[in-house]
Amino acid sequence: MNNNDSSIYNINTISTLRRLDLNLLLIFDALMQEQNVSRAAEHVFLSQSAMSNALNRLRHMLDDPILIRSAQGMQPTPRALALERPVRSILQQLVRTVQPTQPFAAESSRARFIIGMNDYSENIVLPALATSLRQSAPNVELIAHMLITESLAPLLETGEVTFAIAVEEYTKDAKRLCSERWIKEELVCLVSKNHRLAKKQALTIKQFEGLRHVYPSPLGLKTNIVETWLAKKGLKRSIAVTTRSYWAAAEIVTSSDYILSVPRRVAIKLTQYLPVHLLEPPKGFPGFRLNLIWHPLYDRDPATQWLLAQVRKLSL
Repeated sequence: MNNNDSSIYNINTISTLRRLDLNLLLIFDALMQEQNVSRAAEHVFLSQSAMSNALNRLRHMLDDPILIRSAQGMQPTPRALALERPVRSILQQLVRTVQPTQPFAAESSRARFIIGMNDYSENIVLPALATSLRQSAPNVELIAHMLITESLAPLLETGEVTFAIAVEEYTKDAKRLCSERWIKEELVCLVSKNHRLAKKQALTIKQFEGLRHVYPSPLGLKTNIVETWLAKKGLKRSIAVTTRSYWAAAEIVTSSDYILSVPRRVAIKLTQYLPVHLLEPPKGFPGFRLNLIWHPLYDRDPATQWLLAQVRKLSL
């Protein structure tokens, strides 16, 4: 037996685990979700007196009040908030470990899938996926979770997001996650149909740099691949407006002499609804690749892997 401090088989760890009642972790999770003893009791099919007793045991085990009554109702303590995600992750991993794996029955499932997306994938991927699933999985629910952070691991680990569709360069912890290269996308340019360059088919780099730009930044980043590309050439563009929405950016372009750089699939869609003209960008203009990203904990989860397979089959 390994008796070093890193092993779980040491006197301190075994003593702690023997005192631990795993059922109390389930109680803790229900209390954190509901922040109400009565509703939490219903959640886990206990009487209110049994739930109150379990809460007292939890408080003793953690040496913390967990929930404190306030004018706004029951409020979690800082320690309880710090434990919320790790405990939920432990419970989910435990269920996946001991529960027999069942095939995902798409035609009858009422599963709820939360997909981490940016503005691009919400506009291009989500409509195509919803249409694709209308017949094969008519009762599943798709929810777009807009990505406003570069750190995906906490969202994926706890199951708050089923998987993400994102640009790998913008995920700080991609190496800790399962990441699969998916579709490649080019950037093109849009100007108003009344713009002086609207009759042209392509731009020179001098024309591109000389215009003022609308910058769509779905993640709220200050720079992107266009800035990086220009900087390598010793150039810099002039930003007139920054927005998080492709649609808002395109509307600004329709009534100005500004230019907008967007993914080709987005540009084609915008030209169908707004008076904008698509221009091919300067030679060597950058593009990006969209990746499918999920947590290793869900690598064998039938529902997650089924939905990933449906995304892979999309014709965009």
